Formats: sequence, structure tokens, C-alpha cells
Amino acid sequence: MGYPVDNVLDAQIVNVNGQVLDRKGMGEDLFWAIRGGGGASFGVVLSYKIRLVPVPETVTVFRVEKTLEQNATDIVYRWLNVADKLDNDLFIRLLLQPVSSSVKGVKTIRASFISMFLGDAQRLMKVMNNGFPELGLKIGDCMEMSWIQSVLYWANYDNTTAPEVLLSRIPDSVNFLKRKSDYIQTPILQRWFGMDLEKDD
Repeated sequence: MGYPVDNVLDAQIVNVNGQVLDRKGMGEDLFWAIRGGGGASFGVVLSYKIRLVPVPETVTVFRVEKTLEQNATDIVYRWLNVADKLDNDLFIRLLLQPVSSSVKGVKTIRASFISMFLGDAQRLMKVMNNGFPELGLKIGDCMEMSWIQSVLYWANYDNTTAPEVLLSRIPDSVNFLKRKSDYIQTPILQRWFGMDLEKDD
């Protein structure tokens, strides 16, 4: 499927001179820029022509959380070494967060494995049992749904929300937050997960 911008085939914009231009009229540099390649405003986008991609009838999502006390260090390290070798239909996001431990006043790290699989839960279980059994995924952790329901899942709507909510142009609330995210190309050293959490409030 590639990146989403790779599926934008054409666009119509109104440029600074009031001209309506399509991809051919604006040229490839401006077409690249309006798809996210530049940091400024290049005109008003009137429409996009996009390539649709097939999606499976059923996708499966799961979220499994492990703390340091539940062997998160070894599981994360294993994930770092197998993530790129797992089935291409499987996406697993790793979220590391400091949390309170079961001992009052003591912090620990929680590793959340948040996933979507382009297929049913039975096939996902085979993939996980063969490629990443250390996570301990159980069929009860899995939720099967349609692809459009997975869009709602990733947007943090509850599973009773109708897809029509995605058509709303008014957000339910305005949330402000700051996050850092990164992609790594080599596994993080295992010893880094045992860092002193007292310093990180």
C-alpha cells in the first residue's frame, strides 16, 4: 500500500493568483508540496483524487500490557528483534510509559503492545505463536472488527460508536498534549530498560 501520500493521484488547487490548477497544471514540485512535502501554504486544495486500496473484510486488534515485573524487558527486547520479520499483515506499536507499580510510591515501566492485523484472530494467533510467542497473546485479547471499525478504534472511540462520527468536522473536545515518537533501525540495548525511574517524574 505504501504511504498514504503515494495514493494521491491528482489534486485541484487555487493558487495565489486565483488560478484553478490540476497536477499537470501545477507541476510535480507543487504537487509534492501540497501532499506534505513542504512547510508552507501553497494554495487552497479543492479536491484530491486518490487511489483506493483493498481492505480485508475482517481485521483484528489487540492491546497487551506488560510491566517490568511481568518481564517487559525481555519481551520488548524480543519484539525489537522480530518486529521486522513478522507477517506483513501485522502492525505492532510499542508504547513505553512510566507508571506506578504494585508497591506504593515506586514507579515501573509499562510496555503496551498495540496491534492491528489484516485478517481474523485465528490466523493472527498462528502468526504470533510462530513469530512472537513471548508476548503471550491469547485469543481473548483479540477483537475482530471491520476495517472501518478499526479506524474508530485507533481514534479512541468506543466500540459502540457508529462510523458516521467520522464525518463530523467538529471535534468532541480539544486535547493538547506533547509526545515524542521515533523509529529505530537497530535494537535498543536491553540494559536501558532498567533505568532509574525516580529521576523521571
